[in-house]
Amino acid sequence: METNVLVPTLASYLANAIQSFDFELPLTPGIEAVNDTVQIPEIELEIVCDVLGVQEHGNEVKVYHLAFMIRLRGDNIMYEEMAAIGTNPEESMSQGAYTFFRGFLTGFLQCLLGYYEPVYELRSPTGDEFHLNYSHLQAQGAFMEDMAELHDNTFPDILYPAIKEVFEREITEPGHDYKDFYWIKIYLSRQPSGTFIGECRFDNNIWDYALNELIEYDYKLWKKTDRFLGKKQFIFIRRCLK
Repeated sequence: METNVLVPTLASYLANAIQSFDFELPLTPGIEAVNDTVQIPEIELEIVCDVLGVQEHGNEVKVYHLAFMIRLRGDNIMYEEMAAIGTNPEESMSQGAYTFFRGFLTGFLQCLLGYYEPVYELRSPTGDEFHLNYSHLQAQGAFMEDMAELHDNTFPDILYPAIKEVFEREITEPGHDYKDFYWIKIYLSRQPSGTFIGECRFDNNIWDYALNELIEYDYKLWKKTDRFLGKKQFIFIRRCLK
């Protein structure tokens, strides 16, 4: 089966996942999957879905390479790629859509709808207030055994001082036109060989200082094992529009 045939199926599963969103604002009536795109007109949000390829992994297991491009009010906010594993296309599209919804989209929607964590205060010298929220922590590999011990606020706690410092420095630079919305992507992993693979990005820009902070205060404390370990999370910053 050609992967492009699966794109509308992926979009449909993602729309169904979003319809399970249990917040009070009435998002559900406007959610619609049209070909490759999930549309939420109430908040001017579009999510363009794609299936970039597939690999055979034996025993009828296939790994699909999925991509999601998020457009808010017509602007490209984020492009995210991930893998979905299954023994048939329907299972893989369903799993991939839910993983993206649970791992990225719930925190993103919470931020757009005004939910935030007051403990992470961000304010510009001119008095503009910004709110910070974050996605669920996605645990991978051997960390799946430790879900009860992992916390969604660990990475935000580590990075908050750096976010505050960089954010306030950026918006005081002459001529800086700061935006209504920012996002941070975090990925840390250790391969069975012991090799570290990871990145931290602030609005698509590599942020090495933050990555080093995460290595120092989280990665270096990871448990000893010869199995794969991974953590992934997103942090969102939105200007308060009150």
